[in-house]
Amino acid sequence: MKKIRQVKIFLVCFVPFSLLLSVLLSCVLPPSHSRPGDAEHLTILYSNDLHGQLEPFSADEGKMVGGAARLATLVERIRAENGRLGRHTLFLVAGDLFLGSSLSALYKGEGELKFLNRVRPDAMTLGNHEFDFGMQVLLERVRQAAFPVVSANIYRGQERLFPPVVFKDLGGRLRVGILGLITPDTAQLAHPNNIAGITFSDPVAEANKLAVEIRRGSDIFIGLTHTGVEIDKRLAREVRGLDVIIGGHDHIALPDPLKIGEVWICQAQNRGLFLGRLDLKIEGKKAVKVGGTLIPVTEELEEDREVKAMVSSYRSKFEHKLKEIVGKTRVRLVGEPEKIRRMETNLGNLVADVMRKAGLTDIALVNGGSIRGSIEEGAITLEDIWRVFPYDSQAARVELTGSQIKDVLNHSVSLGPGLSGGFLQLSGLSLVIGPSGPTDIRIQGNPLQRDRYYSIAITDFMLAGGDGYSHFQKGRNRLLQPFLVRDLILDYLKENKEISHVVEGRIRRQP
Repeated sequence: MKKIRQVKIFLVCFVPFSLLLSVLLSCVLPPSHSRPGDAEHLTILYSNDLHGQLEPFSADEGKMVGGAARLATLVERIRAENGRLGRHTLFLVAGDLFLGSSLSALYKGEGELKFLNRVRPDAMTLGNHEFDFGMQVLLERVRQAAFPVVSANIYRGQERLFPPVVFKDLGGRLRVGILGLITPDTAQLAHPNNIAGITFSDPVAEANKLAVEIRRGSDIFIGLTHTGVEIDKRLAREVRGLDVIIGGHDHIALPDPLKIGEVWICQAQNRGLFLGRLDLKIEGKKAVKVGGTLIPVTEELEEDREVKAMVSSYRSKFEHKLKEIVGKTRVRLVGEPEKIRRMETNLGNLVADVMRKAGLTDIALVNGGSIRGSIEEGAITLEDIWRVFPYDSQAARVELTGSQIKDVLNHSVSLGPGLSGGFLQLSGLSLVIGPSGPTDIRIQGNPLQRDRYYSIAITDFMLAGGDGYSHFQKGRNRLLQPFLVRDLILDYLKENKEISHVVEGRIRRQP
């Protein structure tokens, strides 16, 4: 408990870490606890990219999956079993705890933090979505945390904002060093206003700065990352002494941990669908994998009563309001990431059309990452709107030349299919994506004129340069408008009780 208090004081005061780290490493760390000939068993449990999904949700087969109360049951059950067998257990959380559900948006991550305080992870690293509610909220949540929050590559000026590493003594016989790292893409993925003055350095370089000291002060060296599998592979190849990487960010399910050299890389998809488990036998400072799996979080699992009651208390405050029917759709409105971030969708068209009409502009450009899910055919509730539009995105207006617009579209297309939220949905504009980029660009049916200025409706995130769109900061007549995109959608639904937007061929790809 004493160590946790020290960490929390550091987070509040932003004590320069270079001096503190040298003191910790030279004066506090005892030598390795393992003794020659001893074999210790360590189970690492892990979760990543929960995205505020505290409640169970329906899977494709119609069964209810996930849920914080069932995750808590699994963690406690395995801890208890290992305790009886004399084995060690770590529970680690690899970032993006916040944002993705209506409750997360309404309470700004408070429920997720209370859930983790209940299950007591041994460490958490930050993900890019931890910045979505602003730096003040993030720091408040970290202060509330009854567990260490680590990240080595988040800086304000020359000083780290958070402790880079935590050391855990397990039963007086095994010492584990846990290094936290975040994707450097957070500089583009987070709203620029939320990370003003903050930089995100190269995670591999930061890990190499600390690797020797961490390895010297521990028996097992774990990278707790929110960087994605490709950077995790770099870490495995380039950082000496790493044993395990518990990762997140790209929502990949690795039922059998990936082995790169002597390093095991683990990831458990997202939204609490699985609890990851890695079992190691440790002899001296050598770790041998004896088991690795993803445990499905299914409706057959008993729910932890305390966690279930806590989650229910958050919902009960807004239950009646969230169930209010605000509209109806005759078609499924498509907004899942694997589609809205790589192709035209009817929901993308709807949002862009609403923004263009409200802004009285020639065109509208909407980053796919601002739309967080689909809306099923039938009644649309207020909860659907908060779930799909959790950000307080403000509408904005700017003017760019046709030449600048082409540069914007080149950037959108260059991001390629994948998890990038920068892929644009369009209104008043159409294009063909060919091998060399966007072609046949038309504004309301007419060819794009390179020297003409066009008015554009966008989000404040894009106006500030989010997702790498620095182009809009060079535009003229830049204006933040006094309404939120979420409210524009609600106003549209009031006027149009039944909607049926379709895909129109605004974005076409050459075969």
